[in-house]
Amino acid sequence: MKRILVPTDFSDEAKIALDLAIEIAQKTDATIKLVHVFEYPVATAYTALDVGGPDPVEGEVAREMMDKNKNQLDEMAAIARAKKVVIVEEVKIGNPFVNISGELKDEDVDLVVMGSKGTSGLEEVLIGSNTEKVVRHAPCPVITVKRPVTLGDIKDIVFASDFKEDSPAFMEHTKNMQQLFDAKLHFVRINTLNNFEPDSFSKKRIQKWIKKNNLSDCTTRVYNDISEEDGIIHYAEEINADMLALGTHGRSGLGRLFSGSLAEEVVNHARRPIWTYHIG
Repeated sequence: MKRILVPTDFSDEAKIALDLAIEIAQKTDATIKLVHVFEYPVATAYTALDVGGPDPVEGEVAREMMDKNKNQLDEMAAIARAKKVVIVEEVKIGNPFVNISGELKDEDVDLVVMGSKGTSGLEEVLIGSNTEKVVRHAPCPVITVKRPVTLGDIKDIVFASDFKEDSPAFMEHTKNMQQLFDAKLHFVRINTLNNFEPDSFSKKRIQKWIKKNNLSDCTTRVYNDISEEDGIIHYAEEINADMLALGTHGRSGLGRLFSGSLAEEVVNHARRPIWTYHIG
């Protein structure tokens, strides 16, 4: 792992995300890119920030906001530097998701660590629909956090899937995640009325999948619940798991169980940190 992206809106959750990213960077010798997206009207901001712009008052307001954001970013970056972690920071202007997507495309990011408030406080810059969009579309793994957590806290990870297809990249990231946290994986298929199959079928497929991918230090479970989202969260609570892991993409393979908005809903509702990876 070489590059970790940490988007921030300066919320408590974003600061929690940076703390975890710092630990990961210390363990992997990675560089952190700390980004704040300045949601000022783009055309207005660029014009106003230009010396000699047409509206001196507007320009002063924009400059003050930009300076304030840079100072806050510097304060956060100082925490990482004090712990001997290489970090660069940048303030961008415009739409959060568009700018984060650009960072992911241009900077060859290996991991995103970001905060999420969940189902409330949708006025915040990097939560709600923007967090969900990053989870859905990021080409690299994304860890979302809501509460303080350290690497040492994460020992049991619930890995939910339908176990019907493989993705080599997904499995590589899964193994890297297990190694990073030095954790046990708890593989689970959620059985619902609309997606039911006998437990014996599911268990055989999971065992075959584990053997094929040469996985170790893991358990298996078929869990019955009203919905996939509820099942994932309830099973994690039952075994007191420390993290959830989900693969998400369109409507087939490993992502079929998490088609639509399920992965995003789990991110919004689960108290635990979530590891997600967009598959194909």
